[in-house]
Amino acid sequence: MKNECSIVKDLLPLYAEKMVSGDTAAFVEEHCKSCASCQAALDGMRETGPRPGPDDPAPLRPLRRRLKAMRVQTVALTALFVTALLVSLAAALGAPIYAPYSPELVTVEPYGLTGALVSFGGEVTHVSYDLHDDLEEGGVRVCDVEAWTTLWDKWFQKGGGGLSTVVPSGQKPMRIYYVPNDASENICLAVYDPAAQPSVRPDGETRGVLTLPRLTLGYYLILACAALGVGCAAWLMTRKKPDIRVWVERACLYPVAYIVSHCLVTGINWATYSISRDFAFILALSILLYGGLLLLHNVILLKIHLSAPAAPPLPRRD
Repeated sequence: MKNECSIVKDLLPLYAEKMVSGDTAAFVEEHCKSCASCQAALDGMRETGPRPGPDDPAPLRPLRRRLKAMRVQTVALTALFVTALLVSLAAALGAPIYAPYSPELVTVEPYGLTGALVSFGGEVTHVSYDLHDDLEEGGVRVCDVEAWTTLWDKWFQKGGGGLSTVVPSGQKPMRIYYVPNDASENICLAVYDPAAQPSVRPDGETRGVLTLPRLTLGYYLILACAALGVGCAAWLMTRKKPDIRVWVERACLYPVAYIVSHCLVTGINWATYSISRDFAFILALSILLYGGLLLLHNVILLKIHLSAPAAPPLPRRD
């Protein structure tokens, strides 16, 4: 009887899969009628299904899905980091290099009846101006002019430099200042008065007006460092809670991405004369780096999961 039980238990997986002959099936059924142990083993096998064989691909399917996910995330990670590299290069090549003032740099001439033509020579490739009313002297307008070039223009632009722009004044007198953006005082290039002859009178003197750089990016950098410090403290406090710790790690990645983006765009400088441009580049670059760091974090977790030893199967009750 004992030897017969051993034979039947060896045949049960094949019997459950209906892979035995009719005589063998009748033998197994006849034995199970009188053997409670073999009948219980057969019932358990029918509930849980047969054990996978060595060639059964079912146990490998989760592993294949994880490997496929890791490959896809690795490709996406590479694409994000390459895009971030291109954005950082664009920020560096397009960073403004403000032209220092010299009398040969700029000239101001009348333009029609209601404006002035401001012309720059040398390597100037970009000009902008800000026109506003003088709060201290009513009826007079003030025009602040900036001129700069970039590394991209220096290296790749064909032809000579020089640029002109028309500053409209209407019927109001106007003082035109050049803003050197180098911590020196603004220079009054000319005074425009449509009622005078000539309408443009050169000046070339400083008037005690100083344009200071903006420090807002420094405050954002301090805020990012503080957020990273809080995240590190939370990470230390969740050592025994791995599920929460994973989300803390993901949240900490954005301050890291912002700090790296700030250093790539402006270096370690806090002050900037072009805050809108610099902050736009920092924000775009930080989003790209954050997405890349999240993918890198997921790939590392997948590798750790794949390299962890598999848990031993639970013993079956015969």
